[in-house]
Amino acid sequence: MSSTSWRPHRLPILVAAAMLVVALGCNPATQQTDKTTTSAAGVGRQRVDPQLASQLQTYFQSSADVFRNRRAFLVSVDGQLAVEDYHKSSRETTHNIESVGKSVMSTLVGIALDEGHLDGLDQTLAELLPAFRDDMTAQVKAITLRQLLTMTAGFPEDNDFYPKVWGTNENWVRHILSNGPTGPSGTFQYSSAGSHLLSAILKEATGRSVLDYAKEKLLSPLGVDTTPAAEPKATPENLPAYRRAKFAWPTDLQGHHIGGGGQRLTARDLAKLGQLWLDGGRVGGRQVVSAAWVKEATTAHMGIGEIGYGPEAGYGYHFWATRAAGHAAFTALGFGGQMIEVVPALGVVVVVQSTSPDDPTVPPEPGVADVNAYLDVVDNLVVPAIRP
Repeated sequence: MSSTSWRPHRLPILVAAAMLVVALGCNPATQQTDKTTTSAAGVGRQRVDPQLASQLQTYFQSSADVFRNRRAFLVSVDGQLAVEDYHKSSRETTHNIESVGKSVMSTLVGIALDEGHLDGLDQTLAELLPAFRDDMTAQVKAITLRQLLTMTAGFPEDNDFYPKVWGTNENWVRHILSNGPTGPSGTFQYSSAGSHLLSAILKEATGRSVLDYAKEKLLSPLGVDTTPAAEPKATPENLPAYRRAKFAWPTDLQGHHIGGGGQRLTARDLAKLGQLWLDGGRVGGRQVVSAAWVKEATTAHMGIGEIGYGPEAGYGYHFWATRAAGHAAFTALGFGGQMIEVVPALGVVVVVQSTSPDDPTVPPEPGVADVNAYLDVVDNLVVPAIRP
């Protein structure tokens, strides 16, 4: 699979244009005109080239057709915004974060481990989802939490999973477990089906819905506004409600919050998540998730350089381990140009939000910037502008 063709998955609702999480990417109430606003904060000027904001604006304007789906581009240095750029959007606008939500799920798994709700990464599906034991083959029963997090359980890739559950009455969790893997265990195979099982596992382990747990343990400590929280089931008729929502986290038909992503958050919300990971799981003096988990989750456990992002790229626990202009980095990536990239040595967090290429207001692919294009922007413009 080439680096040019690979990209993080579409949610089930992105399989067809009418699906739930293919939202327009912005709230009608807060959508702005075509004017792009850019601000360079007066913080960290000794560390940030004061021309960075104008250089980024010039670059995006020179390739306006390629970056036409761009909605937000933020650069935070040492915890303070140095660049905050919006295009047809605003700081209050929420967007579908796509597979960036997988890294949110990883963080919640880490919190559950810290609190003792989960015993360890070698727990098996038979232990973690006992209500579904009768639906599992011996092979499925033996799959571990670690394999789900590293995408090495062999569960089907997205184009072999979502079309089979979307628009049906299928129990998503039962479908995943009863149909089992389509690839060999121990081999990297990007699968949102495996990510969705994490949602069921967290619900079983904590005795609470994933959203309730996330609000108390992660989102509220970060200051993420989840009121009101839309939790539409992933069905075509719920698409309008999802589009209207400010904050949203869809569920399957059985009420499990989608494990593969699809939450609606603002760019600043994503910057808060990136800063949390950069700071080793701490925010405001509170240890939200252990530093050990953040380090382990963002470290490559599978070498997958052949997929893209350079020969040293790898996959951790629902994070991508990458490099940014020679510096070790890690990223949360989502289809269509959604990204949180963290460069620890420089104290840098970069956030990108885009509309989905399925957005009817955006011309279809090819030619729309994806995460690879934004990783290049970080390598070529952002990192060179940051003084160590």
